[in-house]
Amino acid sequence: LSQRLTDPLFYRKRMRQLLRPLFPPRPPRAVTLDQLLEKEGTWLLDIAHPDAELFAPSLLCELPERGREFHIACLTRGEGGMTGGETREALGKAREAELRNSAATLGADSVEFLGHIDPVGKAHRTYAPEVAAGDLTKQIEGLLAKHSPAVVITHGSGGEYWHPAHILIHQAMMAANGEHQILTLHAWQHDHALPGLLNRDDPADLVVEGSRHREQRLAAFRAHRSQHDYFANHGGDSLEGFIERSAKEAYRYYPRA
Repeated sequence: LSQRLTDPLFYRKRMRQLLRPLFPPRPPRAVTLDQLLEKEGTWLLDIAHPDAELFAPSLLCELPERGREFHIACLTRGEGGMTGGETREALGKAREAELRNSAATLGADSVEFLGHIDPVGKAHRTYAPEVAAGDLTKQIEGLLAKHSPAVVITHGSGGEYWHPAHILIHQAMMAANGEHQILTLHAWQHDHALPGLLNRDDPADLVVEGSRHREQRLAAFRAHRSQHDYFANHGGDSLEGFIERSAKEAYRYYPRA
C-alpha cells in the first residue's frame, strides 16, 4: 500500500476513475483497415518491451497479406522482467531473440531496439527507462524520418495497465512531428474477456477479428518462452486460452499526430 500511495501514476489513475462519469470518452469513429491502407507506405510498430507486439498480432498478420511492409521498434530489451534465475544481461539477450523470432513469424520486415535499459520492477510497481520524454520524442522523430510510415501503431493513452514505459512511448509518439496516422493498442471493448489489459479511455475505432490467424498468432506467442507463464495465467493456464480470449483486437485512431 505504501508503494501505491507514493506512486504518482496511482493518483492519476484514481483521478481518471473519479472524473470518468463527467468526461466520458468520445464515441468510436468507425474506420476500416481498407481505409487505412488507402495511403501508400510502410507501417511502424513502436513498443516498450519485447512481447508487446503480441498486443496486435492479428493486425500485423494482415499487413503482409495486403502488400504492406511493417517494422518494429522497441524501447528496451525487457531485461527488467523476471529472470528465472538468469542474469539481467542474459534475460535481455533472450527476450531480444524472442522478439526477433516472433516478428519473423508475424512477417515483420525489420526489428530495431532503441537502446534504453528496462528498469527492474517491484511488487505491484513498474518503471519507465531513464529518458526524458523530449529526448525520446527526438529519437522517435528519427525513426519516422527513416521509415516514413503511413501508419504508426503504439501504446494506448493509459499504458494498457498503467505501465509507465508504455505511457512514455505513447506521449513521445503523440508529440513527434509527422504526417503519419496513429493507431493505439488495446482500445476499450465492453465484452472483452481481459478488461484489465485495456485502455478504458480509448474508444474502439478499428476492430480486427483475428480468428483466422490463430495458428500464426499462436506461433508468435510460443516464440516468447520467457513469458509463457504470464500469458498462460491470463488464459486459463494455456497460451491457447489467451489467444482465444484476445482474438478480437481494438484500436483507437488518430488521423495524424
